[in-house]
Amino acid sequence: MKVLWFSVTPLSLNTGDNTGVEGKGWISSLLQLALAIEGLELVVAYENYSPNKKETEESERLKIVPINICRYSKREIIKDMMTKKEVDEYILSESLKIVRMEKPDLIHVFGAEWCFGLLASRTDIPVVIHIQGLWSQIRNCLLLPGQSSLFDRLKPELLTHPLGLFARYHYYNISTERHQREEDILRQNNYFMCRTRWDQSIVRFYNRNAKIFHMDEALRTDFMNCNKRWEFKGGRRRIVISTTGACYSIKGPDVVLKTAKLLRENTDYEIEWKWIGGTDDDIREFEKLTKIKANDVGLRMMGTLTAPQMTDELLSSDMYVHTSYSDNSPNAVCEAQYLGLPVIATDAGGVISLFGDHYDRNMIVPMNDPFYLASKILELREDRDKAQLLSNENWIISHERHDYQRITRQLQDTYLQICG
Repeated sequence: MKVLWFSVTPLSLNTGDNTGVEGKGWISSLLQLALAIEGLELVVAYENYSPNKKETEESERLKIVPINICRYSKREIIKDMMTKKEVDEYILSESLKIVRMEKPDLIHVFGAEWCFGLLASRTDIPVVIHIQGLWSQIRNCLLLPGQSSLFDRLKPELLTHPLGLFARYHYYNISTERHQREEDILRQNNYFMCRTRWDQSIVRFYNRNAKIFHMDEALRTDFMNCNKRWEFKGGRRRIVISTTGACYSIKGPDVVLKTAKLLRENTDYEIEWKWIGGTDDDIREFEKLTKIKANDVGLRMMGTLTAPQMTDELLSSDMYVHTSYSDNSPNAVCEAQYLGLPVIATDAGGVISLFGDHYDRNMIVPMNDPFYLASKILELREDRDKAQLLSNENWIISHERHDYQRITRQLQDTYLQICG
């Protein structure tokens, strides 16, 4: 059987290049699991926007094909600021060339938010969409609390910045376009891979006849191979919290700052909140929005770390806290669970599906409620038995869910069922 993958995530035959906080790690892990399926030949195509043209890489059962997108003329740059439709058409035409050349039995597309899902209406080869997140939910969260008034949409600094107002218009316009494209993809395709109750429900809403396959997420091998486990830290007047991922507005950095401030001002604990993957530049916009300085409330932006460094930072924390406004099954939460950390997370998208039936639902908190979140952080820090119970439940359910053999079987069964 030959399967053709389409992804926006660059991959390489050199596994050392397939790392990072966002995206590359789990797709690289799934790639290795796919290659463990006997008789499977794999072709991976990805978008390359880098100025350096990439060449095709090939081994015995794996070919990696870059779709080089070079649009640097003034006309192209200006047009791409207004719409992505011309870029989509180019990518689709290049993708169809790869389809005709490789003649796969199945096309596996990562994400409904990219144009690759439109291939289903342009080829007779079956296409399965691997749901990651859904742009409809992200777009719904664009105007966050504190950013939705007319004053904030037209605040003075935008008028003095040469691209300020245009950048806001561009982002909103492209977001609308992407949302409409995603709806078309959800309606047109027959096959979907989902991993939470939430993404299954959204797919079913748009497409009553869709065939849905459950597909759990492959974690990075560094986490899977880690032989350490979280332990409760007593005897210190500190609360050490970890959060992982890029510091985007939908990840709730405003909530992190507000919650850290509440804990700093209303308890006698020293607060250390580590944001792994976020930088000082990333948090600056949210410091202006909330009028709270990260340094004043113990928030430390740690930038990108290697997976071993991440495991050390997570294991030295009292808990993992996830403040997102929009998510399906965040990899960051899954990795924290796999190490046995007690987790507090916002009830966004498919997040609740990551926890067992007996997990304390008070630890699944409302979005944008720093007061309730602060109370739960304090409660978890001071209740050793509860922290240990949540740790045990996370450890058990995550080791079952992310078992490599289980995921390999899910992937193989999905491919075989679709291909008959």
